[in-house]
Amino acid sequence: MASPRGITLYHSPASRAFTAYWMLEELGVPFNVRTVDIRKGEQKQPAYLKLNPAGKVPTLTDGEVVVSENPAIAIYLADRYGYGTLAPRIDDPDRGPYLKWMVFSTAVVDPVATLHKNKIDLPGFDFSFGAFDDMVAVVTGVLKDRDYLLGDRFTGADVVLGGTLARLMYQKVLPETPELVDYRDRLTLREAFHRAADATWPAEFYAAATV
Repeated sequence: MASPRGITLYHSPASRAFTAYWMLEELGVPFNVRTVDIRKGEQKQPAYLKLNPAGKVPTLTDGEVVVSENPAIAIYLADRYGYGTLAPRIDDPDRGPYLKWMVFSTAVVDPVATLHKNKIDLPGFDFSFGAFDDMVAVVTGVLKDRDYLLGDRFTGADVVLGGTLARLMYQKVLPETPELVDYRDRLTLREAFHRAADATWPAEFYAAATV
């Protein structure tokens, strides 16, 4: 059990840490924020490296618990503070797809899109995360004729994958297919998304996600 000292999120503005911030806002739990300016190299300072030896954001502490990596943070938070709502229960058939999309967001979508942004498109068969066009087809396919990844049920998987997609669409990396645009715009209607975006991204991010 975490101690009662509370939750602290270490994040950097306009970064992937938006996802963890959004998850906390969805859960409605009190939390503190400590800014780690990655553009100034603060993520490589010894004190921070003790929490996250990878020198990246976000990192979350909950009492004595330390968690990094967006999917891990989201799984931890949803299980602890949103079990049965944002996190399907362990015996729920949706638990499997929920975990899959959590992992898919950073194991496949983010690296493939980042490579594509840098004009590197690798043959999907030779790499575990596959090809860019295949990734886009998978995501648009699951979102066809449904509101959320698990159907009409919003979960933490939508926070993790949705946060990734919103950032990549803001950066003009992903194609603006009807499925992706509708999904992103649906997520931006959530008040928790508004609060996280206002706290962590410039106004252009919010505007790009609501037009």
